Amino acid sequence: MDKYFMETHHHEWILTNRLGSYATGTGNLINQRKYHGLLIAGDRNFNRHHLVTGIEERVEWRGDSFFMDSNNYSNCIYPEGFLHLVKPWLRPYPAFLYSALPHQNEILIFKEIMMDEQTNTVLLRYTNLGEHKLHLELMPKFSLRLHHELNSPGSLDQEHFALDIQSSETAEYFQIVRVKNNLQVYGYLAQGEINGKRNIYRNVFYPWEVMSGYEGIGDQLALVQAKFELKPLESNYILFSDSPIKHPNQVIERILARYQELPKAVDFPNLQNPTPDLLGGLDYEDNILFKRADYMKILEFALTDFIANNDIIAGFPFYGAWGRDTMVVLNALLHSRKHQGLVEKTLTKYSRYIKGGLIPNRFAESGNIANYDSLDATFWYIILLWKLSKQKRDKSFWQEAISLSEKILISIKENSDGRYWLRKDALIELSQDFAHGTWMDVRIDGKAITPRGGAPVEINALWFNAIASYEAMQKDYQAAGFEDYTLNSELIALKEQAKESFMKFYRVDYLADRLLGDTPIMQIRPNAVIALCLPHQIVDKRIMKEVFERAFHELYTFYGIRSLSPQDPAFRKKYLGTQAERDKAYYNGSAWAWLLGPFTGLYLKVYKDEKTPQEIAKALGDFISTLRNGFMRGHIASVAEVWDGDQPHFPKGAPAQAWSVAALYNIESYIDSLEVEQ
Repeated sequence: MDKYFMETHHHEWILTNRLGSYATGTGNLINQRKYHGLLIAGDRNFNRHHLVTGIEERVEWRGDSFFMDSNNYSNCIYPEGFLHLVKPWLRPYPAFLYSALPHQNEILIFKEIMMDEQTNTVLLRYTNLGEHKLHLELMPKFSLRLHHELNSPGSLDQEHFALDIQSSETAEYFQIVRVKNNLQVYGYLAQGEINGKRNIYRNVFYPWEVMSGYEGIGDQLALVQAKFELKPLESNYILFSDSPIKHPNQVIERILARYQELPKAVDFPNLQNPTPDLLGGLDYEDNILFKRADYMKILEFALTDFIANNDIIAGFPFYGAWGRDTMVVLNALLHSRKHQGLVEKTLTKYSRYIKGGLIPNRFAESGNIANYDSLDATFWYIILLWKLSKQKRDKSFWQEAISLSEKILISIKENSDGRYWLRKDALIELSQDFAHGTWMDVRIDGKAITPRGGAPVEINALWFNAIASYEAMQKDYQAAGFEDYTLNSELIALKEQAKESFMKFYRVDYLADRLLGDTPIMQIRPNAVIALCLPHQIVDKRIMKEVFERAFHELYTFYGIRSLSPQDPAFRKKYLGTQAERDKAYYNGSAWAWLLGPFTGLYLKVYKDEKTPQEIAKALGDFISTLRNGFMRGHIASVAEVWDGDQPHFPKGAPAQAWSVAALYNIESYIDSLEVEQ
């Protein structure tokens, strides 16, 4: 149980909807980030506002009482509700079992948090699983701010907040408006009463923000108090939303239905028929909590967390929609035909934003501007058009996809803005000012941290694959019996020339990370793995095997693939410190979970015909065993962005990253397709 608590308290739960909204927190519900909270509401343009940060919760029975909540302050944690936490569950949604001290079956209260899929509404359900009637007093804590900001100490003291409380025969409603910014939050209590009561929680401390070099102290505000009683086995509901809550009973039913069919951990409390000795039935030994089939359902649901506005949120809580990440995730979603419509809608959406032959690197969100600072995202886009066309086999889609791909490729071939250009050897070169145009895109003071100027290896493999995908679409189209479609002969010639020139990257047993002129710059990075995992083969199998084996020995970790070999003098062991310090480690050693996808993809290219399905399944399972066990033991609710490059364990970066989950789902789906016993 100690290991379970350690893991769940350092990992974070996540709830999302289809508008980019989210709720998130830790396994002990002590907010460590300014982003942690019960309702961070998004809109169609990915702007997000932090509305509800938590709830002060006091439980009373027969003259005794305790608090379930906890606040971080710079010198203490108060109240100590975390001591009353018996056990948390992070999936299929966050749930928490509390008890009096010492923990006892007589006093048990179960708290569940869920989110509506189509509206910015969060539900909390409190259920009395003990033997005595309980009295609860709840004071929701409001933030009503931009999600990247904090309410500075003292800033709420003089501000005006409009409060409206309305009662009906069976329920209570309230509305709060922060007049300064016109942010609003609406609430609904199914049973009990709501009264106005003001309290400011001053100088709440967010240690993970301070550790990252950001401001980490802010105020929270309570304006209402909810009171109700719970008899044994009785439940009550409270809703929070950014819009008026109409037909709340229907909303509650819809939210509950969203999660009803999802599998639950083997020791998840049964609200309809709880066991007499509920505490005795909990798993305290950190065993597997989900069967494999159930784990796969949870994993797929975790992948859909990132779907919003016919797009993909790159990661929570920091990011909006990023083109490159979106393409990688859509590739994983194509494993299931039920997501085919979403993939097509998203690709169509991006087609409307093509500029100079490029899809957006990211869309505007929460104060961040849109940009086109990515070349590889567009190549992934064309590869996806080809993959989707193979599934759809639709004449009009084929025609549109082939035509669009040709226009994009010609635009890239003829680009003259000076950021990148086509060399005489048919390879693509990036200027030093556009050295951030790959997935290794971090800049400090406008300059790329990772040197990718020149001809990057994965950019040129993607360039070759994009043209090859364009050609493959035409061949598939004609093989289906449709009329001839004449390809651009210059592009096909460039494809063959680029393949021949690509051998300039090869030296001994690896590929250079980039070329300066014809000089290979040898750094052992995962970009060589990305280059060789792609669907259209650009080098022979012998070279692919050499690259995989060296990558396995120098780059592989249980959590992901290092961005630089530890043998390189530029390697940084730890991802920590200020933004600048973390940026220097980001692509110089940090382990990335999403790279497990290209890594296992290259493994399959090398060994698929040499090993049995059982051997393949075991090898792939071994590569991802730590992340798989994290889900199956209930330690994690998602897959993070990065880990330390040396002795990785606790997640770093975004705690829920779309292409990290996509990589795991991709690999597990392939393992299932092998139809071998797990």
